[in-house]
Amino acid sequence: MEQDDVHDRASFALFATQLRAEIKNPSLQVNWENIDLASFLEAMAAWARDAQEPEDSNPWRHAAGILAAAAVYE
Repeated sequence: MEQDDVHDRASFALFATQLRAEIKNPSLQVNWENIDLASFLEAMAAWARDAQEPEDSNPWRHAAGILAAAAVYE
């Protein structure tokens, strides 16, 4: 599931569940820059400060975008 597929609470929960599965799988962790909670939250805050693109009009998709960005933002 991609971030763009998120459109409501249920699809957001599915997206978050997928991210959790990725981070628990060592072979998929290579796609992640921030695999511990502290660095993930730090990246989330940094991305929220630094992001230049406008917020998505769908709040569920916007939240999914923040989670996706925090996984890889340096």
